[in-house]
Amino acid sequence: MTETVGQRPASTGNPHVRGDYVVDEATRQTVPSEPAWVGRVQLVSVGPPLRYVLVTATGYEWRARLGDVRPATVEERAEYDAALERRLRGLRDLGRRLTGSRRA
Repeated sequence: MTETVGQRPASTGNPHVRGDYVVDEATRQTVPSEPAWVGRVQLVSVGPPLRYVLVTATGYEWRARLGDVRPATVEERAEYDAALERRLRGLRDLGRRLTGSRRA
């Protein structure tokens, strides 16, 4: 795997780089109804075939194919960021409680 950071390699036809918000349409379900997953590009494998390693706001990682992803909308990006902030806030609160319990 080759990691791409901050640049779009012209030779691979890769439209996304590390940190981009994308939606993996292959994860969409109709029964039960579930929207496609939004993730941030963590790693780009220049293949072949070209694949992305994406991560959800909860920290779950998966691989997605180039043809299955699209750029996330402004609303999808905002939902991702809000979910990530809620998760991080919960982890910080837990850390404070655990640290406090050791002092008692």
